[in-house]
Amino acid sequence: MKDRYSFSSRYERTKKSKKQNIILNVLIGVVFVGILAVGASILLGDDEPATKEQPTEEQSASMTDDNKKDDSNKQDSSSDKKEENKDAESSDENKEDSESVDMSEEEKEEESDSESNGEYKSHTDETAGPDGSWEPVGTKQEEHQNSFDTGSLDWEEKQRALQYATGLSPDEITYWWIGNGGSSTTVKGVVSKAENGDEPFVVMLEWVDGQGWKPTSVERVPGAADEYR
Repeated sequence: MKDRYSFSSRYERTKKSKKQNIILNVLIGVVFVGILAVGASILLGDDEPATKEQPTEEQSASMTDDNKKDDSNKQDSSSDKKEENKDAESSDENKEDSESVDMSEEEKEEESDSESNGEYKSHTDETAGPDGSWEPVGTKQEEHQNSFDTGSLDWEEKQRALQYATGLSPDEITYWWIGNGGSSTTVKGVVSKAENGDEPFVVMLEWVDGQGWKPTSVERVPGAADEYR
């Protein structure tokens, strides 16, 4: 009886122990599976945002191309603006040059108009030249003051009268001498072209009140300028 009872007790203990081991293994398995599930969810949760945030190679290439295009467009725009600025500056310079030319032309026209309107006779007048039928050249002097000071108004009007008498332009005439012609109302001038100084003109001028200096004689006198060289 004793042996049978002892065998039965051991069997029960062994069976109970196996049952406990199975339950323990199941619990351990459940815990392990739970740990794996939690770990997997954490890993998958970290990967998804990373996947969403990181562009693909195609997207990166596209973004790079877009950036290059933007940079190229900016460079082209900057280049266009520089060209526009250069064109504008060139246009302004051309405009200033044109205005300068126009002003010069206007000044010439005004001078020509003043001469043709009778303010001054000039070397281009039909009565000018050694063989002309001279008239007074005109004057801006309200009261005549005979002057031999270079740059004075009377001096300039004497020079105009000598140009008118000989038909020589201001660019080609050389004044060898301008002086008193024997009285306060007469003048003697010796002039010529620069390359023709050996055969100058000797010109006599006479003052006409309110009308200016009038040539009274023009004679070519070889050697007349020698003493003034």
